[in-house]
Amino acid sequence: MSFTEVKDPSAFRKIAAAMWKNPRDPTIYGTQDVDATRALAFLESYRERHGVKVTITHLVAMGLARTIERHPEVNAKVRFWGRLEQRETIDITLQVATDGGQDLGAALIRRANEKTLQQIAEELTRQARSIREGEDENYARTRGAFRRMPWWLTRPAIATADFLTNELHVNLPKQGLPRDPFGSAMVTNVGMFGIDTAFAPLTPIARCPILVLVPEVRQRPWVDNGNVVSRPVLRLCATFDHRVIDGFQAGLLSRTVSELLHAPEQFEG
Repeated sequence: MSFTEVKDPSAFRKIAAAMWKNPRDPTIYGTQDVDATRALAFLESYRERHGVKVTITHLVAMGLARTIERHPEVNAKVRFWGRLEQRETIDITLQVATDGGQDLGAALIRRANEKTLQQIAEELTRQARSIREGEDENYARTRGAFRRMPWWLTRPAIATADFLTNELHVNLPKQGLPRDPFGSAMVTNVGMFGIDTAFAPLTPIARCPILVLVPEVRQRPWVDNGNVVSRPVLRLCATFDHRVIDGFQAGLLSRTVSELLHAPEQFEG
């Protein structure tokens, strides 16, 4: 068996290959099925009334932010090889596909729990457009540097960036290294690929204890008052950092997110 070097890998692929070591990080995985009937009806009505395109991903991001607000103990990060610290704000990162899906960018919504659904949607649209059209100078500078960087230098470069932004909390936005760059949690939509169940690994440099995948909403059997009916079901898939979140807290988060998505009218505004 022989191997050849992968030619011209994406910046994200080079970062990923250098960032993760052998699997040993503590993680919890879980799914939560949510009857999306009311959520989908609310989104359709919201689009008509406000003239803004809102999706189930925006709703999940807002629901997650408000869930963390209710359970602030999970809004923490691990620093200095084991020291737990509380974040002061609730910031949610949404992944953005770039280069025809060959690469990934990140749109960070600061203080997401304080924003309306429309504000989250508009901010994500603005950041995603800026990233995809090359107008985000910090993203372009960082990705360009990693594309040109030899593979053997990528891991020490990431380790240095991690140390500066997460351990020392140095703020270098012009160098593409803002302080705590990924916030409290990450949300990724994979429903566009027809996926209905999937999990993603925690990203070491992100220091996010929560990562939620939003799959495709599908018709599934649902028990309603003892009767089996067909309902549009959203199967949320989450990965938790066990150093920050245990099974009890994961259960509380799951229940709160479900309750919020079952009553989407509270996201009005």
